Amino acid sequence: MSVTVQPTIEGFLAAARRALTDASPQRAMRALLDATVEALHARTCRWIEHDGDEMLLGFSPELTVYHIALSPRIHYPPHDHRVPAMIALYQGAETSFSYRRNGRALVRADWHDHAAPCVAALPADAIHSVVNLGDVRSAAIHVYFGDLTAVERSIWDADLREERRFDNRFYFEQARNL
Repeated sequence: MSVTVQPTIEGFLAAARRALTDASPQRAMRALLDATVEALHARTCRWIEHDGDEMLLGFSPELTVYHIALSPRIHYPPHDHRVPAMIALYQGAETSFSYRRNGRALVRADWHDHAAPCVAALPADAIHSVVNLGDVRSAAIHVYFGDLTAVERSIWDADLREERRFDNRFYFEQARNL
């Protein structure tokens, strides 16, 4: 499958929507993200500049796309998405910790170090937290196969003891400087 990288937000979102119509949407999205990550990694600056760590680029019932630029040395709390996701890291590095349930609490199960350029896939049932252990902001495109803004999902406090309904305010309140 040949993929042309679209350098604009609108172009990327149109290509992502087309990937959803493929006979294998996840394979087509992976091909798009692989090509996009390689092209963006070759640049010396971020694709999109914005204040804060996340910027919603677009959403629909089938697709949600964020641009995430994680600040260094902040560990964001465990959460789930309840839809499959792909993380296309094109600058910097991130560590993702995975968890398993232990009653209402969580136990850390594993971790994965990711360095740009790479694409990581998360299944719908994944529970993870993320930290950028580098000295500069990372940059990634996050693609969710569903409307992440409407999905009922969970977040846990930084001590891994309390599960609650996800909300962005609590997510950022629970982020911890390392």
